Amino acid sequence: MPWASRGICYYHLQGNIVKDFHAKEIMYMVKGAAYAHTVPEYDRYMDLIRAANPALATYLETDPKLWSRVHFEGDRYNIKTSNIAESINSAVKKAKGLPIPRLLEFIREKLGRWFSKRREDALSLTTRHSRGVEYILAIRSYYAGSMIVDRIDAWRFHVKGGRRDCNVDLENRTCSCGVYNVEKIPCSHVIAAAAEANVDMSYYVCATHSTPSLFSTYAHPIYPKEGTDSHVKPVRCLPPGESVPSGRPKKSRWQTWLEMSRKKNTKPRKTHKKYSCSKCKEPGHTRPNCVAED
Repeated sequence: MPWASRGICYYHLQGNIVKDFHAKEIMYMVKGAAYAHTVPEYDRYMDLIRAANPALATYLETDPKLWSRVHFEGDRYNIKTSNIAESINSAVKKAKGLPIPRLLEFIREKLGRWFSKRREDALSLTTRHSRGVEYILAIRSYYAGSMIVDRIDAWRFHVKGGRRDCNVDLENRTCSCGVYNVEKIPCSHVIAAAAEANVDMSYYVCATHSTPSLFSTYAHPIYPKEGTDSHVKPVRCLPPGESVPSGRPKKSRWQTWLEMSRKKNTKPRKTHKKYSCSKCKEPGHTRPNCVAED
């Protein structure tokens, strides 16, 4: 698709940073820069990263539009990971050992069930937007009710409240907080300004989040392969001339220490014990290396 833009998964970026730069203690700074909604907020986190780990800052600044939401060339909305692709891999895991025709039929059957279920779910909606978007709007409308709105002109407002005061331009559909510009869902400031202007906030929700758009995504059914009477000449297919390693073929990749710790809901395995000296009681060394006087 010519309008699609390339980006990388933040979760895998996090794993690479922990593995190559050993910067687990400053990952909150990287996440702040990746999820920043404005350029000044992004620059603030990058200054902190540069002061803590210059090599990591150089690595991240190579091409920030791949991982930074505010620099992304296109509409990334609130999607920062490749969980969708990982879910597909998990769903077809048990069929990976089947022959290719059976594998393709397995994928078709599963996608057909998914599309049918989500198509019926979209038809049952009575709201203007999907359930997730309606929930976000309800939460933000609650906070918008406590904000103070000052009118600048017919379409521009100064909204006080929340984390900071912001300027809202309803005509150009922008807010200085950056949330609405990135996610295409009205933030609390836009909702408060729309209420002051007596305009329905649903008008400012991107059409991508609407119920008709959700239904059109799953509207096309996935048909099974039709039978044919044509005769296909049998041809013997030989396996590729590659050496097969010994042992049972793996269907799953090796999980990182971070993935395993999150699955077990425990602390990461690489969290080392902090030792302290039994003589002077100071951390960072043990008794044989203690330099304290007796």
